[in-house]
Amino acid sequence: MSVDLESSDSLSARLGFPESAVEVGFSHPGVRHVTTAAGGSASFLVHLDDDRITDLEVDIGFGHRGFEFTCEQGEWLAALPHVSRLGLATGVMAETAYCLAVEALAGLPLPDRAIWGRMLVNELARITDHAARIGALLNAIGLGDGALVAHRMETLGMRALGAATGGAPLDGYVVPGGVRCGLEGVLVEDWPERRAVLEGELAILDRIAVKNPTVVRRLRDVAPLSADDAIGWGVTGPALRAAGAPLDLRRDRPYLAYGALDFDVPVGEHGDGLDRLLVVVEEIRQSLGMVDQCHKLLTSLGPGELRAAASETLHLAVGEGVASVEASTGELGFLLASDGEGPPRRVRCRAPSFYNAQALPAMLVGDRLDDLLPTVALLHIVGPECDR
Repeated sequence: MSVDLESSDSLSARLGFPESAVEVGFSHPGVRHVTTAAGGSASFLVHLDDDRITDLEVDIGFGHRGFEFTCEQGEWLAALPHVSRLGLATGVMAETAYCLAVEALAGLPLPDRAIWGRMLVNELARITDHAARIGALLNAIGLGDGALVAHRMETLGMRALGAATGGAPLDGYVVPGGVRCGLEGVLVEDWPERRAVLEGELAILDRIAVKNPTVVRRLRDVAPLSADDAIGWGVTGPALRAAGAPLDLRRDRPYLAYGALDFDVPVGEHGDGLDRLLVVVEEIRQSLGMVDQCHKLLTSLGPGELRAAASETLHLAVGEGVASVEASTGELGFLLASDGEGPPRRVRCRAPSFYNAQALPAMLVGDRLDDLLPTVALLHIVGPECDR
């Protein structure tokens, strides 16, 4: 797989052709990146010698959101809808990180039902987002049957998430001081049935996709990333663990009540595309187990306080509040600066996709053009996370 990119004896040189450049990205009437979709609002300018990537430029920020600046223009609670839209299913993870930072500034204690409810919906969101990631991967490599199974898993996860939050993922389930609603209604009684269906779909996906010899050949040794390089680029989440670094904030720097949960952290050996897929699949299994534990405890607690009484009127201290969570793509954190009154003085978001995207050139130079989209799908470059 190795290629001497510095040599003048490249295929293009031997044939007397210049190296080519191909634009890969989303379609938008206001920009020139109009070839095949690559997911989100990221675009790529790929320099090629035959089909080997010799250079890669990653363009981000076409969402035009100005997320951090927008959050600084209104009151603290007015930022929550913008925070939620850092992801779809994973919007609840961003809400959790933001609210934990606000609660650190306000000194708000969390009721037990809010702590365990947040963990339950965060793990349901992880299952849903990982299923979407696998579906995008299988579409990129042309395995339509597997992509259909992954899409069914994503839909099932989204429905369970909606049942847990009492509405759509972007409705603002996590609020400062607690959560909007408790574990009630259909999810209390039918979670075991939903879990069995999800497990069944995961078993099918494992058989027809993960253990498929074609998928193994397609991903083994593709876009390798060592643990040292991953840490150097700021890569976190499944991509870092696939590179051999067993770092997970839920275990190593527990927030909420993750320290009380029983779960394993899957780790890869080679840091290539196949290891990234295997880590994501195993994380789905671990998240199912964590949802079981949260569901059991919340069911035993029954109805009760969901939000700290003092959260109705926020009184924030002067200073900075910092919080990070282990989102499905990696470490997602907020630094919030407060003057004690008025809007936030500074909102700084540490979004994992922003860091994962910058590692793509180091991972893909020397690989083939058709390795680009599977690698982007597994890293899960989320457009809103990349915009500033």
